[in-house]
Amino acid sequence: MDELGNRLGEQLEVRSAMEKVQQRRGMSAGDRIAVRYAPIVSLSDGTLYGYEAIPFDAEANASWDSSLFYAESEAEGNLYDNDRRFRELAIRGVPAGPRAVKLFLPVPARIVYDPRLYPGSTLGRIEAAGLRPDHVVLLLSDESDGHPGTLHAAIRHYRTQGFRIAFSGLKTGRTALERMVDLKPDYVRIGTEWFPRTLRDPAGESLLQAISALARKEKIVLLADGLEREEQIRPLMTYGVGYGEGLWLGVPSETPRSVDPSVTDRIRQEMRRRFRGAAGALLELTEPAVTFPSSTPVTEIARFFEIHREAPGFVILKDGKPVGMLMKEKLHQTLARQFGLPLYGNRPVSKIMDAQPLIVDESTPVEQLSQTAMAREPDKLYDAVIVTRKGEVSGIVSIRALLEWVTTMRMSNAQWANPLTGLPGNEPIRRELSRRLDEGRPFSVLYADLDYFKWYNDQYGFHRGDDVIRYTSESLQAAVRKYSPDDSFVGHIGGDDFIVIFDYGNPVRIGEEMLAEFERGISSFLDRTHGPVRDRSGTPVEGASLSLSLAVLSCQVTEGWTPERLAEYSALLKKAAKTRLGSALEWETLEEFHAFAERKGLTVR
Repeated sequence: MDELGNRLGEQLEVRSAMEKVQQRRGMSAGDRIAVRYAPIVSLSDGTLYGYEAIPFDAEANASWDSSLFYAESEAEGNLYDNDRRFRELAIRGVPAGPRAVKLFLPVPARIVYDPRLYPGSTLGRIEAAGLRPDHVVLLLSDESDGHPGTLHAAIRHYRTQGFRIAFSGLKTGRTALERMVDLKPDYVRIGTEWFPRTLRDPAGESLLQAISALARKEKIVLLADGLEREEQIRPLMTYGVGYGEGLWLGVPSETPRSVDPSVTDRIRQEMRRRFRGAAGALLELTEPAVTFPSSTPVTEIARFFEIHREAPGFVILKDGKPVGMLMKEKLHQTLARQFGLPLYGNRPVSKIMDAQPLIVDESTPVEQLSQTAMAREPDKLYDAVIVTRKGEVSGIVSIRALLEWVTTMRMSNAQWANPLTGLPGNEPIRRELSRRLDEGRPFSVLYADLDYFKWYNDQYGFHRGDDVIRYTSESLQAAVRKYSPDDSFVGHIGGDDFIVIFDYGNPVRIGEEMLAEFERGISSFLDRTHGPVRDRSGTPVEGASLSLSLAVLSCQVTEGWTPERLAEYSALLKKAAKTRLGSALEWETLEEFHAFAERKGLTVR
């Protein structure tokens, strides 16, 4: 029923488009065709990745929805001619060069059934414009003719010519996901219906996380469309969506434009914030790079590969700057094709190199690089990464070295993780506190301790006690996701003690929300016949029950403080909170340590 409804809806859209054609006066669709270019930007480093060619109605002076454009053309009986004209205009307007970006070109899938279509017609136009097939991504966006095999036929037709394929407008339904998995396009463009609607939208985040995980599993690159506000980039970057398009990133223009520097800076700033303090120096993984000018003949590169069999790939330079990468495997694939050597042997390496390699500065955290590298197209996943220092090549990083580092780090983190909650343990906690203190920026730290947990363990048994520990962990994490999702850290010190570290804001309110989150469900772990609650000495405590005591430290000034001093003073605050019945919170705003200690009468060690 879902698929039938979708088809009926598509047919109604086509009928509506045809009715508009009947009402329209003036030029035909073919006479009105123009092109606008919408920038597609990398959400890893803010650089320009490509452009989407958008049909533009010259008569109405407005952008043309591609499905409407093709529907009008088909209603006029000019689908083939108008599609040809649009492709020619779009390809002709894209700048060529050694760092040519990708062109996402809308194509009606049903055009493959036109008898006038023959393989190689688009290839010829691309080569005449100085581009290569891998520079062009065909954006298939319809199957409105009702034939379920239309997309299959279009994909077969264009993939045999070396084009990459993208799907547009993935719907949030089972049928659309099954089609994506079945057809396996190289790219899938998702709209705002996949985005979280607000900064605190757990359901929206889960939906985005699910499609991102499915895309990774199927080796499909996601492209987010409809980015109109800066805050939309955060969840997309968190879940590894590689590229974006929308008015915030750049408005469609008559000629292709570069990305606004303020947009690039903002994306890089957000990426640095996400990986601030991440472990691992890229220099430790960097190997020396062999470089060649972009004008070097392919045969010379091939001879060098034969002599230096251990080299995985070479960096290609132009004017001393890296503009491409050629991996040994890709070279062999190219030359092994029919007529490969005669076609490319004497041509410059710039004709077959990857003109969009992954290039990072040596200051990039390894964790950030691993996420960026894994968001690449499937055929680039194992390509080496070019590392630069002040724009000059300083070396390359192999994916093998990168994966080994990630594996080692995960094993190290697992060693310190609490086996009951899975949260980071004492060593990661110490590193995180030290990082925050070293940065010198304001932050807040919250220490949480369960009250009467020993009594609960004795009364109900350690199995149910473990359940309470897990519930406390989940409550703290849920509150962090809801009220302080950015750059937060939740750790398990041990036993019934937890720690939460987050950016400075309104820490008292966040602490109160954590108590509320805890109180919402803790009563479900208690029976009515449990008898009196007793303290550690066995003395009954009237009116007491399982509760949570919080000590919140607002570190406005970090000078003089250490992780140990923070822990010592938080113990005093927790002790004060525990003197009150029920869940309670004590907080303090910290200043420079020695002045604070003198004012509080603390012993300075």
